[in-house]
Amino acid sequence: MISRRIVAPALALGLAALLSLGAFGAPASAEEFPGFPSPPPSPPVEETNTLLLSPSDAVTKPGVPVTFEVTVLASEGGAPLDPQPELTYTLGTDAAGDVVDGLTVTATSSGPRAVFVRSGAQYGVTELTVVGDPVALQITPSAPSVAKGGSLTFTVTGVDDWGTPIDGSAAVLTSSVGTDVVNGQTVTFPTASPHTITATIGGVTASVTVEVVAPATAKGASAELAETGVAPLHSGLVAAILLLAGAAISVLTIARRRVQHQ
Repeated sequence: MISRRIVAPALALGLAALLSLGAFGAPASAEEFPGFPSPPPSPPVEETNTLLLSPSDAVTKPGVPVTFEVTVLASEGGAPLDPQPELTYTLGTDAAGDVVDGLTVTATSSGPRAVFVRSGAQYGVTELTVVGDPVALQITPSAPSVAKGGSLTFTVTGVDDWGTPIDGSAAVLTSSVGTDVVNGQTVTFPTASPHTITATIGGVTASVTVEVVAPATAKGASAELAETGVAPLHSGLVAAILLLAGAAISVLTIARRRVQHQ
């Protein structure tokens, strides 16, 4: 009879040999058994454009923050969900240097950029236009000329380095004639002569010249009398004198005829 002291060590050595050969290694994969069905792949997560950012297509300036609100829309129909779910959002832009704090974006440079928001598989996108300083201005009067004492209103337009229109209402107007009265975008001209009006925003200027003319002199009977040296106020007296002269001539003519008949 084999002693237990001999069998136990032998079994231990055999078990160690089997482990070293991989008999009890990791389970075989499905590829090692042709015909064994593989587990189905995880379905892809479908992203949905169901987050609405507002304001949409906002316009701002560098350094001026814009705070957005997010509305969750239904995946079918696009109507806002009611009530709105409580989600955690991540906001960002495609412009380097922009500062994002929660749902607030502060642009550091001019130009258009996309603003996007995401929560899980839901996302939303809008555009933010950041208007920079003007690089070109144009000033246009409401009329090319005006009568002395009249007024003109000027319109100032321009673009920044991205070609984005700027707000010209901030332009400061000045005149080449010191007596002109400037009130915002309107100028009053007390004197008749060419006047150059200049618009300035930052270091960019644009100018236009308008002709201020004196009122035209009226032509008529009064003007003709003035040219002959007879004042208009004396025209009645002249007419009376002519009438009296005519009457005197008539009396003299009648008297002469009576003398001839005697």
